[in-house]
Amino acid sequence: MKWKALVSTQNLKLAWRRINTGRNLQYKRFFREAYLVYESALDHHIRELHRSLAAKAWQPTCATRIYLPKPSGLQRPLSLLDLEDQIVLQAVANRFAAKLYAQRQRVELLTVFSNKLASPKDSIFFLDQWQRTYGEFQNKCQEVFAQGYRWAAHFDLAAFYDTISHKLLLEGMSTKGDEEETKNTVQDWLGCWSSGDLDSAIGHGIPQGPVASGFLSEAFLLPIDQQLQKASFKYIRYVDDIRLFGRSESEVREAAIFLEQQCRNRGLIPQSSKCGIKELSSAAEAMGSLPSIPPQDGRGENEPPMKATAARKLLAGAIASRPYEIKDKSRFRFVMYRAPQDSEILGRVLRLLPRHPEQIDAMAAYFGNYRRSRRIVVAALDYLASGVPYSYVRGELWHMVARLAPPEVLQHGLDLARQDARRRSRCVALSWGVMHYLLRCESAGLIRNNQRLSSENPISLSLLSPLFSDMGHKSIRRIVRLLKGRTLMEQFAGARAMQHQGLSLAGLGLRQRDLPSACIVSLKALGVIQRQLHVEVRDYVGDKLAELYNCVKVSIWRTLLGAEYEYALQVLIEAAVRYPGACSDWLSLQDSFGDLALRQFMRFLSEKGLPGHMAAVNGDRLVKYGRLIVTDSVFQRQYPQIADPLRSIHNRRNMLPGSHPYADRGGSRNRYLTRNERDGLRQQAKMAFDEMAAIVAQHT
Repeated sequence: MKWKALVSTQNLKLAWRRINTGRNLQYKRFFREAYLVYESALDHHIRELHRSLAAKAWQPTCATRIYLPKPSGLQRPLSLLDLEDQIVLQAVANRFAAKLYAQRQRVELLTVFSNKLASPKDSIFFLDQWQRTYGEFQNKCQEVFAQGYRWAAHFDLAAFYDTISHKLLLEGMSTKGDEEETKNTVQDWLGCWSSGDLDSAIGHGIPQGPVASGFLSEAFLLPIDQQLQKASFKYIRYVDDIRLFGRSESEVREAAIFLEQQCRNRGLIPQSSKCGIKELSSAAEAMGSLPSIPPQDGRGENEPPMKATAARKLLAGAIASRPYEIKDKSRFRFVMYRAPQDSEILGRVLRLLPRHPEQIDAMAAYFGNYRRSRRIVVAALDYLASGVPYSYVRGELWHMVARLAPPEVLQHGLDLARQDARRRSRCVALSWGVMHYLLRCESAGLIRNNQRLSSENPISLSLLSPLFSDMGHKSIRRIVRLLKGRTLMEQFAGARAMQHQGLSLAGLGLRQRDLPSACIVSLKALGVIQRQLHVEVRDYVGDKLAELYNCVKVSIWRTLLGAEYEYALQVLIEAAVRYPGACSDWLSLQDSFGDLALRQFMRFLSEKGLPGHMAAVNGDRLVKYGRLIVTDSVFQRQYPQIADPLRSIHNRRNMLPGSHPYADRGGSRNRYLTRNERDGLRQQAKMAFDEMAAIVAQHT
């Protein structure tokens, strides 16, 4: 692994893109707002990170661990890394992927079916979707059974991620003496990320949660995969779930002994309790149960919500009646992320709530359908009072109470909340949840002044910052503290809070020199810090349009947008940030920018006495945007190259589920925007804005 390639801006930017396109949504929920702010000034932040790494001045930060309950009653760790640590970890994984790409191709979808690298090699998508590769895994199990391999053993590795040796992992990457220093540096990073503090850094374990770790675990197992692929028996693996197939019991037993030796040679611990050898009676038995795949939040981008009748039927099939419990966890989660409000479904879920703490995320997603619910709040408070031991679950329950409790019920949890607040330091998720509840109580006047925020974990504090808008003058002090924070998470949260609340540095009693440089750059990128037009002549809107749509750079946008320039820039910045991964959100913002720009263009046409302009205001009401660009309007006949593309964007925006649930004609369900559609509309935007800029330039 060459240092120069590892820390190059190209590799770091690719790492960032792969973090953004990752499907590890349960992990990313802790960083969504921070990701958005980082993206707004991406080039600057990546350049500064590169400089720090190239000078070998960058230092890793230890992970913040939270623990999620498992069906067994134990817990699965999730390692929350700071933003730059996530990027550097992914940059390391990128180099592993480039080095091992050819070797991995010889085992992918043949014997190994997990964490398959996406194609091409430099794709901004790091791994293929697990649903496709898991389907191939099931097909392979059936195929092997059909070939006559009727005996099987199932291996599982205990604490797999935690037992991965850093030294052995990196041995596969260092081939030259001049790369030894790089290997040692990366080994030190891994030691930091796998421990709670720098003084207790250990030589094994990789952080669970980032998509990078999924592939690093595959790289660690690759020597075993290559060795067992040559054997006469059949070896099939999905993450740490391993299936051995043979034509006789003795063949499988020999295979199991050989595999155990290979695993122990690399410091891995097979779980003997799960290594039963048996004769298979069917292909379904060969497939076995679903491996330990981290849960995937949400429904597909184009998938509409489910109807209540269909949801009830599916849910009934996922639940056993005696005892009352979830028997099909995959089906249950599928319903939870798609079902609408329904009294019958709600009753079943509330009954299951204390029985299945491991499904708290899915249940919370379903409860998200409700804006206020005494029924959910009472169930959550009862569960909290019962002494549920999982800190993560308690945090999620406090979120439910804070969000759903009617004012008259809110205070019922205060005593419990104060107890959890005293022990919240043991878990960021608990801290986030209970402080959310206490801030809600503070804004409702139930408690006076919550001083606990002064000792809050930076990650939790950044997640709580959207709530500060209800705090009045207290909000100012809290935002100032965030802006001056030592971590990017805090600084970015403060910048985002300023943007949302329309605050200025002067209003906070601050000057630019009071803040860290990364914070200042982000505030400028978000349009929070107003630019001095007589000093800065750069056309930031033109720059953004060129960057986002490859528009021709013509410095006309200050002239065209006038007093609306900063507002338009802020809308466009938000659109640009969402372009890579949130297609539907991008479309809504881009349509808003088009609306704003067109109205200013109409004003320009009128002032210049040019044909095609229409009145954008009727009395004290704005004429609807759609009417200005409708087919055969005065404007459309004069400027079809502007009106037609903008109408395509506007019409598609109106067909998003967030705009209208059903299409006007036919009543079909509206769907979310796909990436292919986004790319097509990008070309439409370029056409419209290039033509608009050319006309303004011609008459200015």
